[in-house]
Amino acid sequence: MTLSNQIHFRLKHWCPPVWMVKTKIHLFSLFSFRKYPLADKANCLSCDPLFIISSGRSGTTLLRSMLVASGEIAIPPETQLIHKLPARFQIHQRNGWKEAVKYVLSEFEGHQHFLLWKTNLAVVYREIFELSKNERSLARVIDFVYQTYAAQQFPNAILWGDQSPLYTFFLPTILSIFPNARFVHLLRDGRDVVASFIEKDGIDTIDEAIYRWGQSIKRVRKAQKKIASNRFLEIRYEDLVTKPEEELRRISTFLNIEYTSRMLDYWKLDSTVESKAHSYHRNLEKPVFKSSIGGWKKRLSAAQQRTVQNKLKIELRSNGYLVEE
Repeated sequence: MTLSNQIHFRLKHWCPPVWMVKTKIHLFSLFSFRKYPLADKANCLSCDPLFIISSGRSGTTLLRSMLVASGEIAIPPETQLIHKLPARFQIHQRNGWKEAVKYVLSEFEGHQHFLLWKTNLAVVYREIFELSKNERSLARVIDFVYQTYAAQQFPNAILWGDQSPLYTFFLPTILSIFPNARFVHLLRDGRDVVASFIEKDGIDTIDEAIYRWGQSIKRVRKAQKKIASNRFLEIRYEDLVTKPEEELRRISTFLNIEYTSRMLDYWKLDSTVESKAHSYHRNLEKPVFKSSIGGWKKRLSAAQQRTVQNKLKIELRSNGYLVEE
């Protein structure tokens, strides 16, 4: 990979370092009218939300489909919005609470995937507008959005969540809004992730795919040190697809929801909507399968296999994956 290609890739897929995210939020707090905080200060949230995170191409959408089949947790199709909201929310406070709320709600309503939510947010505008001053926060607005989604799509849900591999790169921002959030990290063999990135995402070189997986693991491990152990659960993709009932029971216990066999019937249910909208999610229309494990051996050339194993040797081994010499 030439130097110019490396620079192009890092600009194309760049995610800000943790210190820059924190600095950006701090600067906005200094130079904007910060009437309302990011996090909830009045202990008014409906729950401590769940965030499913991964490197990408690791099964987060599969896990979402499985969990929502229980009916006890509401997780909408991904919009990748929450990490974008804090800075702009603080800017819009200059024009008052109502304008800040309108901004947040419009971001959701205007997103291309919001149609998949099948949710009407009009009913919550007035209720959010009329919150007492001590109850106002970005977290409370987001909580209203997901509560409304839950009420309209999963009326028996006792908590809500969100899922996106992109959140892996913005965990400090997520925690600044929801300091008591819970996380399920879906870890997958980096070699299979690389093969899937190249095949599905059209990434130009294997170096780019390797960089993406490696950076994701580094971000998660750094954030994990600051998250209480009872709020972080790591699940291996390989375990999820080879012994799904056992792993879903683990996750259910972690979330304090009931495991149900319906979770394994996700592919039959209307709550699995992504496959109807995107062809690359067509595998969600099948029962869980394990044939993708080790697929990198067939999907990558011999030269690519050597490159992946050489460059990810340390990370693979440190995360419990065997590396062939």
